[in-house]
Amino acid sequence: MGSYLDRIGVSAIDERLVRRVLLLAVLVGLVAGGAAFALAQERAADWLWIGATLPVVIALAISITRDLLARRMGVDAIALLAMAGAIALNQSLAAIVIAIMYTGGTVLEDYAVARAERNLKSLIDRAPTIALRRKGDASEVVPISSIAIGDTIAVRVGEIVTVDGLIT
Repeated sequence: MGSYLDRIGVSAIDERLVRRVLLLAVLVGLVAGGAAFALAQERAADWLWIGATLPVVIALAISITRDLLARRMGVDAIALLAMAGAIALNQSLAAIVIAIMYTGGTVLEDYAVARAERNLKSLIDRAPTIALRRKGDASEVVPISSIAIGDTIAVRVGEIVTVDGLIT
């Protein structure tokens, strides 16, 4: 996915922003259509709901096309078919509900990925880079990369264990 986006100049941040904007547009469309429906303007409500769903359908069609060109297939096609089918069957409320579920899911996925990346970075940042190697009664501070099988490593209270091994 990254190589195609890099070629057309779209970054992952831009893609996340697009997904958030789509979710916001769909939510605004739902509320506006709901207000029109409450005012007995069913036709206007349908147009508002369809109008808010179409950008999601277009973005999803582009995404699916991109995936197919990369020889990948996902379940996004089901969401596209459901939204397009609902529009074709004049079920605009169903279409916008599906659009909300899809865009909401992608935004939640973005949040989860960002949180996981942050947590992994935190773990990597905590990883020790030096160890206290013992040779007889002497100890020396050495880089982790110089630790060899058979070395004895001292781990002080509160320190992170620097390498895998047998604890004695």
